[in-house]
Parts: sequence; C-alpha cells; structure tokens
Amino acid sequence: MSTASERTTGMAIGSLARRTGVPVDTLRAWERRYGVLRPTRTDGGQRRYGNEDVERVLWLAARVAEGQRISDAVAALQALETEDDAPGGAAPGPTSALASRLAAAARQGDGPRVEIELDRTFAALPLVQAMELVVFPALAELGRRWADGEEVVVAEHLLSAATERRLAARLSAARRPRGPIGIVACPSGERHSVGALCLSVLMAQDGWRVSFLGADTPLAEADTVAQARRARACVAVCTYPGSAEAAAAAIAELPNARLWALAGPDAPDPGVHQMPVWGPSLEDARAAAAVRAAE
Repeated sequence: MSTASERTTGMAIGSLARRTGVPVDTLRAWERRYGVLRPTRTDGGQRRYGNEDVERVLWLAARVAEGQRISDAVAALQALETEDDAPGGAAPGPTSALASRLAAAARQGDGPRVEIELDRTFAALPLVQAMELVVFPALAELGRRWADGEEVVVAEHLLSAATERRLAARLSAARRPRGPIGIVACPSGERHSVGALCLSVLMAQDGWRVSFLGADTPLAEADTVAQARRARACVAVCTYPGSAEAAAAAIAELPNARLWALAGPDAPDPGVHQMPVWGPSLEDARAAAAVRAAE
C-alpha cells in the first residue's frame, strides 16, 4: 500500500480521470455518494489520490461496463475489501486478493475458511463475476503451483468440491419444466468439471432444460442421450491442454455431430475451427447458447 506521504503527493482528480477513463464529474459523484475514493489533502487543502484509488475506480468501472449498477458494484467492493487486501496491495484489486486468500485457505486444507470465502464471493458478486474474477483465478493459481511441483491436489479437490456444491444447488433451483434441451459434459479424460457445471447453471437460468453429465464422460454415450432426448445443443467443456482437439475428433464421428459445440479454456478461438466454439468467456458461452436456443 502507498504510505500517507506518497498519497499526499499523489494525483489531482483530473489526473485520476485521465488514468482511469472515468469523467471527473462521475468520480466526484462516486466519492460523494459512496465514499469509494479515499483522498488525502495537501497542506493547502487540495485532494490528492493514490494508486489505491486508481485501482478501485478501474475495478468499479469494469463492473459497470459489464452491466452492473454502480450501487451494486460499490456494495460488492465493500464486501470484498478488508484492511489487509485493499486494491493497492500485492494482488491488484479486491477480487485478486480474495482469489489469493481462497487459494491459500485451500492449500492449508482449511475447509471452513474455504466455505467462508466462497460464501463471501457468491454473496458479493453475480455468478459469472464470482467465477471469472475469484474462483477460476484461485484454481489457476493452484494449477500453476502444481505445475511447479507443489503438492496441491488436495487443495484443488477441496476448492472444487466446495464450489461444485454451490453450483449444484443453483442448478437444482433453476430447473424448468419446459424449454430447449441441452447436454453439457466433460469429455473422456477431462476431470475438471467446475466450468461445465457453471455453464449448465447459466443455461438453466436462461430457460434451458440442462442435463449436466459431469467429468470424464464418453461422448458417444452423451450423443445417444442427446438423440433420445431430442436435444437442441450438446457442449463438450474442455480444460486440459489437448482435450479439445481429442473431443473434436471424437465428435466428428458421432451421428449427431451437428448438435455439438466446444467450450472451456482449451477450446480454440471461435472462427478458427470447423466446430462451433462457445467462448472464450462464460458470458460468450451464455450468448452462444441463447443464439442456439433461438434457432
């Protein structure tokens, strides 16, 4: 964090506006109404803003650009920030700090703390933001540590299981008696199912009747289910490097290959593969599902 002297010699509000792209009038309104800026004053009484204010404004502006109301974004910011994870710390932004804390709790095997941090995340943020700003980065940190030789398999299982319980509850609550039928699965060899389950929840919330088949699913069997249920769409969610290529090859041989799409971190960029790709983000996948539902 910046020291008091560093903040006193910080920037004027015009400079803050230029750094963040948020107009001065908007910054003043956010400061006046919500207290999200924390300026110090020079000896002459002029406000000066520091790096924490820049990062806080950028975070809020990103949430507003995603469609969140500023009042809701401020409430999320206040829920996510604590004194030891203000945006000016080692991890830039409150969600980055929360993701780091979540990963640390999982690495320590502290199940109750993981539950607390997840509850805090899902209460403060909409589902897509909770996953993409906190849960996925925390899992990615564990993945990087695993690649470096650290023993974090237990930590990954702890965090994944706690997340999946929350997503499963939301999927159950979103069940619909009518709507297009969708099949969501992770192909054979793919054991990371958190992203697929989250996509299932989003589709169900948007009116799909979703069958989530989980990890390590034989796609030929999933295709048979899709045919029997007259599915509108089938999605293979791929996380492991190389899993999307293998899934695409398997899908090409299926009777209902036209129903299938790829999604997930390992799926190629849309437009560079003959098979439809839903992504790269959860919102992109959600939008692609809406297009398919309207066909």
